[in-house]
Amino acid sequence: MFEPVDRLAMYLHLARASEARQRLHVRDRLLLIAAVLAARNDLPRIAAYCRQRILTHNPHHLIKRWDSVFNAAGDPEFTHFLRHIERRYPPEKAEGMMESLGLELGHERDTYYSAEEYAAALLCVSQDELEEMFGSA
Repeated sequence: MFEPVDRLAMYLHLARASEARQRLHVRDRLLLIAAVLAARNDLPRIAAYCRQRILTHNPHHLIKRWDSVFNAAGDPEFTHFLRHIERRYPPEKAEGMMESLGLELGHERDTYYSAEEYAAALLCVSQDELEEMFGSA
């Protein structure tokens, strides 16, 4: 069983791999799951950054209706949409995708000071940039 930050990392790794393969719609679905996981784990700037990346690629994405992932989470329309995405990419499938790409989480989390720093590194953004974009945590 994965720790919450490990599950978040798994989806962020897969999103990055999808982006490298020019599969931006897949990346957006994985970033949406990651955004919700970040919101659930009290990482609001990571959730906001994932939301922003989705909207940069797809400015008409459903997530645009809400000003944050936190606000979207309580809406039945968003919940229905999220369940659809989560059924498409459940943790078991995500683990299989990680294996097929030769990616392992190992103990990489241990090299970071915080869960936010770890997630930010996977998103290729610094904590300073997150603070500049979204304010202090």
